Amino acid sequence: MRLKPNNQAPYVVGVDLGGTNVRAVLSDRSGKLIQDSRRPTLASSPPPVILGQVISTIYDAIQDGGARLDQVAGVGMGIPGIMDPDTGHVFWSPNFPTWSDDEPVGAQVEEQLGLATFIVNDARCAALGELHFGAGRGVRQMVMITLGTGIGGAIVYDGKLLLGPQGSIGEIGHQTIWPDGPRCGCGNFGCMEALCGIGAILDRCRRKLQAGRPSKLIDMCGGNLDAITPRMIDEAADEGDALAREVMDETGMWIGIGMANVINMFAPEVFVVGGGVAQAGDTILDPIIRTVKARAVARQCARCRIVPAQLGDNAGVMGAIQLVLQALGDR
Repeated sequence: MRLKPNNQAPYVVGVDLGGTNVRAVLSDRSGKLIQDSRRPTLASSPPPVILGQVISTIYDAIQDGGARLDQVAGVGMGIPGIMDPDTGHVFWSPNFPTWSDDEPVGAQVEEQLGLATFIVNDARCAALGELHFGAGRGVRQMVMITLGTGIGGAIVYDGKLLLGPQGSIGEIGHQTIWPDGPRCGCGNFGCMEALCGIGAILDRCRRKLQAGRPSKLIDMCGGNLDAITPRMIDEAADEGDALAREVMDETGMWIGIGMANVINMFAPEVFVVGGGVAQAGDTILDPIIRTVKARAVARQCARCRIVPAQLGDNAGVMGAIQLVLQALGDR
């Protein structure tokens, strides 16, 4: 039986579990961060080892923050993959190859700590953070997209994060944008993620360079095309490099097509753009906005602000904190 949060406790723990690091933060019930702790995830290790890293990081945050376990109301966790927020079971996560197809992560954390534990997909968790503490504050209808190695998404309607069966609502990155496009990791062809994830951006850039196109990127990477990074492409585009700007414009166009589709369906007030790719700023946002204006229904487009995420790396942990605060009835 799942535990209930302790309404008398003054603190909350938020966890962002990624493939490289696990991060845990201790906060008070206003969302003010008190202590931040991190450890390597050891993602290829057996599940008990990964769980041990999670538990140890949570203990670090609590103890180093000057709190006791019995002063923590509950734990919220953002985890990549497909899961059931109601049961706390994870069915698939791209970052954890050793996990079973029904890993009881929430129950295991509860058993180890004796604290109510709430889990949700990491992109949905980041959106919850932005909704309550970042770019979406005061908004009732919001969509968020996270641009990185993969492309995640989340939909907020009437002030509430839509989760649906097994938390599956919001897979914006797996809508088909180009039917004859490249194969996606999900098995489909032409998904937004297959066209606009970091790997796709780098591949598109390398193919243009291999075709003999001139670019300062060749000097920036020392002639080793495998050493090109998204940051290099962004910097070259900012400096006026035609090839780099073309890569960013193409990427922004594909993203904008997907965002226009979502705007037409959900009519959000705000569309928040986050993730590593979004750090390119106007270099990627300008072609996105141009494409959305050209393709979205004019009335929906006119009422939708497209804005960058505000919380950066804190979006996930703030969303995880919000999971607990909601269960407590605080926000």
